[in-house]
Amino acid sequence: MSKRTTAILLIAVVALGAMTGVAAADDHLEVAVDDADGEPTVTVTENDTAVENATVVVSVADDADENASYAGAGEYETDANGTVDLPAAEEDVTIQVSVVSDSGAVSTPFELEAPDGLELDVDDDESEPVITVTNDDEAVENASVNVTTVDENATYAGAGEYETDTNGTVDLPAAEEDVTVEVTAEYENESASETVELEAPDGLELEVDDTDEEPTVTVTDDEGVANATVAVALADDADENASYAGTGEYETDADGTVGLPAAEADVAVDVTASYDDRTASTTVELTTGEEEEDASEETPFGQLVRDFIEDISDREGGIGAAVSDFATENNPGNAPDHAGGPGGPDDADGNESDENDSAPGNAPDHAGPDGDEDDERGPPAHAGPGGDDADDDDADEEDEADEDDAEEDDAEEAEDEADDDESDDEEDDEDDDESGPPDHAGGPGGN
Repeated sequence: MSKRTTAILLIAVVALGAMTGVAAADDHLEVAVDDADGEPTVTVTENDTAVENATVVVSVADDADENASYAGAGEYETDANGTVDLPAAEEDVTIQVSVVSDSGAVSTPFELEAPDGLELDVDDDESEPVITVTNDDEAVENASVNVTTVDENATYAGAGEYETDTNGTVDLPAAEEDVTVEVTAEYENESASETVELEAPDGLELEVDDTDEEPTVTVTDDEGVANATVAVALADDADENASYAGTGEYETDADGTVGLPAAEADVAVDVTASYDDRTASTTVELTTGEEEEDASEETPFGQLVRDFIEDISDREGGIGAAVSDFATENNPGNAPDHAGGPGGPDDADGNESDENDSAPGNAPDHAGPDGDEDDERGPPAHAGPGGDDADDDDADEEDEADEDDAEEDDAEEAEDEADDDESDDEEDDEDDDESGPPDHAGGPGGN
């Protein structure tokens, strides 16, 4: 068919469409465009029967973007099936399809969508990456996939060549450390590439809480791991006499946890979790939770005094009085304020005159050679080597006295050091004063 004839037919189609609103509807000539697979197919029918040798003219629609274009624009002729295959659009575009046959003419616009083409996606959510290759949203089998590291010094066990399966996928191994890879897929002269960051999975982890009460073991792999095996045993460096009632094997609950009994004594244990051929271990110190004694109670009194002196050594003036007050207030051997003589405070006051009377040099009236009392002198009858109870009491009293003396010696030694420092300061001050005799002093014959 000549171009002139085609032009005349197109004018007739347009005129007919304007008159009827549905091109050639009365003649039952129909045209359809199927773009489902990305490559459009025009089908011409008459009374549902394929029309062979119909003329099909494809052009960019008048209301389309003025810069729009379509490689399939042109004139075609339907085959025995009444169809014409058009090339895929490189970008979305509206085309006008006009058909002329012996039985009439019809024209209709149609929106062509550019196909997605070859695409790939890398899913790293489950730590073991999965590559999926599609073409127009359909899985592509036997596509070639190449994986390489972006950094030439980086390593990844999954680098290499692969081929997609029937689902268009390739499974890659988990990264041992974070790494950036370039993934390229090729199929039928098409290719697609993507750069992705593969993150190393956290792996199996365990944590032990409340080690000073009833310990709780938690096993996780980004979230709690149910049915993981937990083994508890005494640590290799635990005391040979150590024991723990919680040793043995357990299985985590739905939250990935295991409760252990409280330790009866401080003990070190090894805790190991296993799940799906993966393990995680840690060593923890279980304690009874008893509070430690105040460190100051274990510090010798003498050391407390020395520490006090060191703390105030930078202050101006003498420190002797302050040290003396500190020693008096903190000496563990000090008697309480209400303490008095052997018979109590009242006896202590009332016995002063008695003590004066019995002081050395004031012998009682009956003492002496002329006294009425028996001249024999010595210890009372019950005293002597045979007094075992007295010996024990004396030994205990001597031990306590020795401890008190040691503490007092430490305190006195610290006070002496403070006094020496103060004396040195006073001597320095005296050396600064003008030396010589006082003003009222005279010569050798002075008044």
